[in-house]
Amino acid sequence: MLTEISDDVRNRPFGQYQVAATSDYDEACAALESVFQPRRLRLEKTARPARALDLVLNAFPVGEVTVNYLSFGCDVRISFEPENFHVNVPLRGVAESRTGEEERVRTTPERGVVFMPGLPGEVDWHGGCAQLCLVFPRHAVRSQLEAMLGRPVRKAIEFAPVMDLRTENGQALLAALRLVERQARCPRGLLGHALAVDNLKRILIDGLLLAQPHNYTDALTRPRPMDTPSAVRQAIELMQSHPEQPWTTSSLASRTAVSVRSLQEGFQRSIGVAPTQYLRDVRLTRVHDDLRAAAPDLVSVGQVARRWGFLYLGRFAAAYREKFGQSPSVTLRAPRPAPLGLPRPLRAPR
Repeated sequence: MLTEISDDVRNRPFGQYQVAATSDYDEACAALESVFQPRRLRLEKTARPARALDLVLNAFPVGEVTVNYLSFGCDVRISFEPENFHVNVPLRGVAESRTGEEERVRTTPERGVVFMPGLPGEVDWHGGCAQLCLVFPRHAVRSQLEAMLGRPVRKAIEFAPVMDLRTENGQALLAALRLVERQARCPRGLLGHALAVDNLKRILIDGLLLAQPHNYTDALTRPRPMDTPSAVRQAIELMQSHPEQPWTTSSLASRTAVSVRSLQEGFQRSIGVAPTQYLRDVRLTRVHDDLRAAAPDLVSVGQVARRWGFLYLGRFAAAYREKFGQSPSVTLRAPRPAPLGLPRPLRAPR
């Protein structure tokens, strides 16, 4: 349990990053949509009218990951379809949750729940229940998994819905959340430094990938094969250092002093994909990073794609959508996160 995270009225987690504190339904819906950005969201009150809604929503960004505190004063039902991975970690109270066609999960301070992107989610939130609701962009989770595996990920990541917070890895994820919550209270702490924020973001994503069973868990936990052949390591370094170059399997084999067949077989054994597929994934990641950092009125998708070696924009757009779940133009136009320390509440707290 998050016993070290206080949850009293005066000192709720991430209280200085409050988005809304309201009993007005329209304002509550607007606050939820602004933070969680689902495809659709419906909030229904299920308790007797005498009890106030009393929504409190605080949102704190850790890089691309968002850690949110959410509580209600009465029983409510939230129906939504998330675009990213959502993880609810209860601080107190009980909620009943379901993602897709899975069985309902009763969440408590010892049991969380994972919602999958693109699948309908539903939460029966009991009055007095407070949870930390984490939002993990699916492209960030996928990129981190690829880094941990050392190879591209071809199939969508599918998490089990029930998160056991009593396990060693579950406790490690809670420890990371405690660290983030403590640092959020320190104006001059770690979270004031971009490198530290990036490291904490990776720790949270690693915690999710290691704490929660998914369809790549066996690949993450099985013993690693023998050391990657020298030629494969050299080829990877070349592609990572200069992905914009017109590399072919033949030119890579020449630079690493092996035959084309030997390099292909080495990549298949060590990485699981061909050298050209590995190069494509490196380039796609570079394009994605540049699009997220670019000003939409100064650059175009085509300019960025060609910078990293993509000459056929139709094929590029299809590969980009497959890897990141959205078109490159959507990434370019996506709003940039507000700077740390400058929350923008929808209304003044009551």
